[in-house]
Amino acid sequence: MDDGPITPALVLWTAKRVITAHSEPANPHRATGRCGQCRDNGCDMLAWAIGVVKAHRVRS
Repeated sequence: MDDGPITPALVLWTAKRVITAHSEPANPHRATGRCGQCRDNGCDMLAWAIGVVKAHRVRS
């Protein structure tokens, strides 16, 4: 099944959603405000998302 092209807008939206998820408080469905990728030494997903947003701001 083809979900369509991965566009720059989709990548940016995903990065912003990752950052938002990391700033949300814990809730009954997640024990922490962090994602499943988070470890004691940081989160690769969060580092990726911050890099995407920074790169977008430089080009804009």
